[in-house]
Amino acid sequence: MRVTSLRRNRLRSPRALVLFFAVAGAGALALALPNEGRANAAAPQSLWSDGAGQPSAATDAYAPRRSLAPLIESISPAVVSIRTKGKRPQVGAGIDPRMLPFLPQMPQTQQPAEGIGSGFIIRGDGLIVTNHHVVDSSDAVEVKLADGRLFAAEVLGSDPHTDVAVVKLKGKGVKDLPTVKLGTSDNLAVGDWVLAIGSPMGLEKTATTGILSAKKRGSLGLYSNSYVDFLQTDAAISPGNSGGPLFNLEGEVVGINTAISAMGRGIGFAVPIDQAKAVIPQLYATGKVERAWLGITGRDIEPAVGQAPVAGAVIGETHPGTPAAKAGLRTGDRIVAVDGKAIENFSDLRGRVAELSPNSEVKMSVVRGGKGKAVDVEVKLGKLPTEDELRRLSAAPSAGAGRPGDVDLYGGDTPRLGVEVDPKAATQIRRIRPGSLAADLGLRPGDQLKEINGEAIRDRDDIGRALAKDRRRVEVTVDRNGSTHTSVIERR
Repeated sequence: MRVTSLRRNRLRSPRALVLFFAVAGAGALALALPNEGRANAAAPQSLWSDGAGQPSAATDAYAPRRSLAPLIESISPAVVSIRTKGKRPQVGAGIDPRMLPFLPQMPQTQQPAEGIGSGFIIRGDGLIVTNHHVVDSSDAVEVKLADGRLFAAEVLGSDPHTDVAVVKLKGKGVKDLPTVKLGTSDNLAVGDWVLAIGSPMGLEKTATTGILSAKKRGSLGLYSNSYVDFLQTDAAISPGNSGGPLFNLEGEVVGINTAISAMGRGIGFAVPIDQAKAVIPQLYATGKVERAWLGITGRDIEPAVGQAPVAGAVIGETHPGTPAAKAGLRTGDRIVAVDGKAIENFSDLRGRVAELSPNSEVKMSVVRGGKGKAVDVEVKLGKLPTEDELRRLSAAPSAGAGRPGDVDLYGGDTPRLGVEVDPKAATQIRRIRPGSLAADLGLRPGDQLKEINGEAIRDRDDIGRALAKDRRRVEVTVDRNGSTHTSVIERR
């Protein structure tokens, strides 16, 4: 069996992680009305059984010094092994198919591929939850129950942005199956004991235990446009565990095991079950997920040396016609809460909005001008556009915000953008100074400066000359990962 590795980030800093999807390969490896065949789809709350959500006296019975055997015996019958067959792109030995979007165009051929993963039963008629990447591109799915029975299965829906999929068993005898209860991941605390059950390397019914090591680990670079704030655990997760449940000591599912770090032992990741609950009903009913959309780019605030971090998400760009623009949100606004719930950073904001339905109306608390009391802004969210629509939008000019002060953007001083450029590539931004014009424009490290106020930028001297062209308005065009972005700030 060969482990397929996914390398999304080069090892350029101590924070970089080399991650493996926890799926083993043999070979080259928004609710809407239910569609036909699911006309009697159950209401979302009846797709699964909820756990108590609170620790009970029973937890003490499974203290680390005691045996976990009674708990494992009670929950493992609902954990399944999943085998898939299909065809995936093959571009050469050692190249992961999931890396194709990040590589130069190369000749591709479709090769037979098999995969092994895990899952868990949430309803007695054979409704199963697993990972998107376990069943992605599969032509056939076979599920093996804990009692040894084999069933063909159908993928009802799959969401790459949360790595969640819903599968339904087919055939006779699919009734009164053992199920698990879904708990809550929001109540988890770092240090809580957790238990993983699955089929690592095809070894079925394997149980490992550990603690919750961290929460809200961001997207980790695993997926494009991911909305997941992963749970981190030191419970052993190996290839083949993907899609399997991560339990608390109440026997409730609190996460879906997804990935492991190749840099060291004791680092595994799981999709929080609360984020999975937000998409399971839509996947069951319609096979896809419709998400709300604000229509901004954004960033976090880097604290100055010796200062405490500043919570919130700073708007980098807005575009005409987006929900953010219609609500009057501006570049430089710092969103600190949504419907009264605090926002920690931009990743937190993206995830919060993505969990809402299109056309939802929310109240966003916004700090404007960098300081002062937050004001509430009513926002009617839109529907998340397609990838093609987003690409076209990102290439369109954005709406600027404005800096405090008079009509002179620079307050009579020498015009400065507020960036450090790479000495070897004089137009590539290396660092953004907090509170600078560049920060208000939403520029990012790594952006390649192309034009300022219509003037081509070839070296750092061009920057000052171009800024001085118009002291009331600045328009900056950059190349960002192959896409053109334009930001404008204007004072009248």
